[in-house]
Amino acid sequence: MIASMYQRRMKAAFIISIVIFLIAVGVILIDWPDSSDDWLTIFSIGMVGLFMGTIAFSSRKKYIDVKDIHIPRGSTSVMELDHLVLKKDVGFFPRLLLFEKQGRFIGTVKPLKIPYLLYPVSLVLRDSLIMMLPISYGVFSNDDSVMLTLKRRGIKQSTVTVKDTQGERLGEYVQKDFKSLVKVQGELRDASGEIILPVEIKGFSGDFTLKDKEGRQWAHFYNGYFPHEYTKVFRDVGNDIVDLKDDLPENHKILLVAMISYVFLERSQ
Repeated sequence: MIASMYQRRMKAAFIISIVIFLIAVGVILIDWPDSSDDWLTIFSIGMVGLFMGTIAFSSRKKYIDVKDIHIPRGSTSVMELDHLVLKKDVGFFPRLLLFEKQGRFIGTVKPLKIPYLLYPVSLVLRDSLIMMLPISYGVFSNDDSVMLTLKRRGIKQSTVTVKDTQGERLGEYVQKDFKSLVKVQGELRDASGEIILPVEIKGFSGDFTLKDKEGRQWAHFYNGYFPHEYTKVFRDVGNDIVDLKDDLPENHKILLVAMISYVFLERSQ
């Protein structure tokens, strides 16, 4: 799955660079530059195309480096673990790769179905804005089976509805968008609308903990160590790791994983 990540990045960057160069050539043929400012504009467009070409070349090199590296698959379900390691994947739309601390791959978080008309939008929007589009995401096991789905709606605030594989609503995560630029505030609610976990995250630069109204810890986020044997693929330090309360009711654990998935999908890197 790591090799395919770099392969996708390589193809996307190559296509974008070709499109940009074609635009530059088209502008020259339609309206030949007759001033230094016009040539500077063409030069700027060309530099963007060259930059994307550099990304394509770099991604190809990384793809060659990792295509033969074997990353084992975990046998434990995401919902049964007491922790998650989250890695931002590469794609037109936000994606996550999920691992155990030991380096075993356990799943992904990715869009379910994307209308073709939305692909051009992904080229100009950051992840936090892309997540405002009406796209359903799924949390998948490492055999690519859907375990739950989440979909955002709303303008002034994000209401993320969580459903099981049968389409039954399990609850929702409500996030107060635009209220603060330095912290995330929200509420995790069950199917009846009861608040089961208040959410307040003051940035992603340090550790933070989520506790319910009774003071019980549900999740603790920190940047931690990843097995050294995977340094050719990932960093061995500074990884996004979340410890999960291991005795939560199943429906609460599902909602917690959905909320964590949304928050990290929305984060731009």
